[in-house]
Amino acid sequence: MNVFDAMKGRQSIRKFRKDPVPREQILRMVEAATWAPSAGNTQNVRFLVVEDPALLSRMKGIVDEILARVTGKEIPPGKINYHNLFAAAPAAVCVVGKPYESATDRQIREKDPERHRVRRYQVNAGLQSVASAITQFLLAAYSLGYGTCWMTGPLVAKPELESALSLRPPEELLAVVALGKPDSSPPKPPRKPPEEVTEFR
Repeated sequence: MNVFDAMKGRQSIRKFRKDPVPREQILRMVEAATWAPSAGNTQNVRFLVVEDPALLSRMKGIVDEILARVTGKEIPPGKINYHNLFAAAPAAVCVVGKPYESATDRQIREKDPERHRVRRYQVNAGLQSVASAITQFLLAAYSLGYGTCWMTGPLVAKPELESALSLRPPEELLAVVALGKPDSSPPKPPRKPPEEVTEFR
């Protein structure tokens, strides 16, 4: 499978078979992710793979509790939604990153704090680096026959999940990837043609 086939074939999977994902396969996916570009070659990403059903259930409970508090609607036990579906997968890959600050960023922070604040939240090279690694993880997973769902919904309970996973600053939880053998093949939404999203100047 070439990279274009993987990019066109990959899609978000939200229903998984119960088969465990062999760790050597997960390590191949992580290896692909480590070859992604990163700001300053900091390689500022780490993958915390949760396979333990008890911990997955605990994480789901944390997300459900915070989501109920935020929305005012109780989440029925066993209910799977866009925020907690990672708990129904054989593995939840918690993507952990560290902030990145270049020498230029440090100069901006000292001389123009407002510009630095805007740059931190609107540019965020560290977060872009992590996103690049996640993309390559997803493509590798698909090429190996696995389905994934890149999730930020669980981050409604970001500090609580970080505590449950024993993460400490400067590391932070930036995404959760549900991983397993697909148990469904949903229709693929159409993509915009390249001519529509490209401008030459």
